[in-house]
Amino acid sequence: MDKPFIFMIIVGILLLTVSIKPTIQVCKKTNRFAWSLLLILIVLFIFGYCWVLYYFTFYGSEPFVTTSVSFILVGGGTFVYLVVRLSLKSILELERSAQHQQFLAEHDSLTNLPKRKKFFNVLNENIEYNQPFILFLIDLNNFKRVNDTYGNNFGDLLLCAFSKTLSKHLSEIAKLYRIGGDEFALLLNSTTQDKYDLCIQLINKAVQKPFLIYEQTIRVKLRIGVSYYPKHSMQTNELFKQADLALHEAKKTQQQIVIYFKDLSIRADNLFDMSLLIKQALKNEEFELYLQPIFSSNLNEMHGAEALIRWPQSDGSFISPEVFIKTAEQMGLILNISKWVVLETINHLKSLKALGFIGAIHVNLSTRDLESQDFYELIEQLISVDPTLSDSIIFEITEGAMMTNIEAARTMMYKLNDRGFEFSVDDFGTGFSSLSLLRELPINQIKIDRSFIKDMLTQPADYAIVESTLFLASRLNCKVVAEGIENKALRNTLTAMKCDYLQGYYYSKPIKINDFILKYLN
Repeated sequence: MDKPFIFMIIVGILLLTVSIKPTIQVCKKTNRFAWSLLLILIVLFIFGYCWVLYYFTFYGSEPFVTTSVSFILVGGGTFVYLVVRLSLKSILELERSAQHQQFLAEHDSLTNLPKRKKFFNVLNENIEYNQPFILFLIDLNNFKRVNDTYGNNFGDLLLCAFSKTLSKHLSEIAKLYRIGGDEFALLLNSTTQDKYDLCIQLINKAVQKPFLIYEQTIRVKLRIGVSYYPKHSMQTNELFKQADLALHEAKKTQQQIVIYFKDLSIRADNLFDMSLLIKQALKNEEFELYLQPIFSSNLNEMHGAEALIRWPQSDGSFISPEVFIKTAEQMGLILNISKWVVLETINHLKSLKALGFIGAIHVNLSTRDLESQDFYELIEQLISVDPTLSDSIIFEITEGAMMTNIEAARTMMYKLNDRGFEFSVDDFGTGFSSLSLLRELPINQIKIDRSFIKDMLTQPADYAIVESTLFLASRLNCKVVAEGIENKALRNTLTAMKCDYLQGYYYSKPIKINDFILKYLN
């Protein structure tokens, strides 16, 4: 037998031999019987090839037969080799693609941190194996303000830098996850005080130095909520809720860290119960709108009124607005209440104008109203029906509401001002940015807070604040309302000081519209 043909058969045997390993890999990955059968056949082919090689070598054959068989055998070996190699390559590519898709599903595209789904999977595993741990929920303080000031791209870069730095510092003891937005979670697989202290030290060390983004130096302050497994709970959702409650308490009280305590859940339950009652009250029209008159000091006649929401109960008592308004703001219900107040005010105006009322009604707005396009669209719709509405409603906004999101406040106030509405700053003097507000926002009126008015006749400091506010307002061409007038002496003093408008129990408590009509329009 010629050497070339022997060589071809040997190549075929080698090709079959090197096909065994990838075939075994395919068998393990696919677990299909067909591939196991192919593996057996490859082994049998190798023995067959060896027998043919032996036969042709020692017994020989016709040249045509030898040539044909050699080509067939080397071709068969090549075919098997290519099919197995290409199949394995395709399977590995699909496997890599699936792994990549799984990575994308489990990891945040911005920071490359494991995200919420992966976090809860790990949390469930730890609880399943009864592994004690501490859960930290971490929030970047005032991150929204950074986004509003510098833009979303800047904020994204800050999140990347922060997560990278924090992960690096904590890599030896804990795993960081991105839950969403500027909120991160951290699992510390220990509940000892030493490990807890070390974790807090590393977190503080990670944010000790400011971050440099686009040549801007940004210092990051964190709020952290903490819950323990199994001390606080043995349920995944409950543990997360407890850490979240602690985080909200940290934000509310301006603390860096709050460890969960039982009263937080009691408060949350009360908050939830109150929110259900508010929804029911809106649905059943339980709220009532009261009016408190505002008087012109120099003419001693009614100038307008402030609309104040009241929630009467079946036993004759009232739920304080301070209670349910705060709950509505926390639970995202305040916009519905504000819409109700605006619509009810318009109904009151129709009744009052029919009896000769020519003043304006003051309506209070919240932070959420200033941020809501939905609220603006409601006002646009109302204005399209009655273009004179802006002459009859003055919006009151507290300093705190404006400063919570100054950009949103500026945008909304200018849009409403363009539609003819005026603004009054409520609780003026109780915040820290009064002068900047007067300079930057379209404010037509100032309401001096009652805390300065009530003792101004006995406290020189309060008197000086009221006097200075009146002087400042006159220079800025703003009218002034003094609220909290409870006696004649206050009225006379403020009238002498040329305060424009007066409001308080000396004139009237907030009253129902029918009583308002009987007292002032008959």
